[in-house]
Amino acid sequence: MKKAIYEFMNYFPFLKEIVKRDFKRKYYKSVLGVAWSMLSPLLMMVVITIVFSTLFRRTIPFYPAYWFGGNLIFSFVFEASSASMNCMIVNAGLIKKMKIPNYFFCVSCVTQHFITSLFSVIPYIAVCMVIGVPMTPYMLLIPFPLILSYLFTLGLGLLLCAYGTFLRDLNYLYQVLRRVWMYITPIFYPIEIVPEQFRFLWDLNPVYIYINIYRELALNGSMPSEKMLIIGTCYAILMLALGAVTFKEKEDRFFLYI
Repeated sequence: MKKAIYEFMNYFPFLKEIVKRDFKRKYYKSVLGVAWSMLSPLLMMVVITIVFSTLFRRTIPFYPAYWFGGNLIFSFVFEASSASMNCMIVNAGLIKKMKIPNYFFCVSCVTQHFITSLFSVIPYIAVCMVIGVPMTPYMLLIPFPLILSYLFTLGLGLLLCAYGTFLRDLNYLYQVLRRVWMYITPIFYPIEIVPEQFRFLWDLNPVYIYINIYRELALNGSMPSEKMLIIGTCYAILMLALGAVTFKEKEDRFFLYI
């Protein structure tokens, strides 16, 4: 444990440089740059609101913010984990030239997407103010579900990277899974439309837990239940541990496949 902490601190300046590089690469030659991270969800929100707000306006108050918050976390989790799956292959040249902890590339990938998601919080709050969502002190706790989703996504990214480096088809399979996962996550629809006997399956969805915590704080102006907070924290810790252990077991073979 001490060795791992020492290694992390020793290479931390390099990790910061990788995060900066990945962030700049994402918006390379883009005229608007990071502004796209704020404009893109806003444009999608307008379209989704036009399509679904009439259908769900009686059951979902503040529908634009309801969708925006859910999509913010869902997009972060899957975009960051999808990119992490290929981070060893993308950085193969650098890995072969320098002795760097391999997991740094996953950490950098997830962190870069996390920073982008933080920028999306700015237009989210603006939307809340425009449509009349009450501004409560609980808004200040919005970073908490984002941090939990960050830890969960980092673990998921490490897990996917551990297998995706060897199994290139895993990327295509994951994209199919993403579509399925999107429809079983109440992003644009209320959980009430799901039959009561099947809702326990939705409650097992970690992404839905983080979205629910986010909505409780931002839209309902209340503290999420202890059960929800404990489950969300456990999901994050367990996934991070699983991803780290799996990555550590597989990384000795990465060099043969990149």
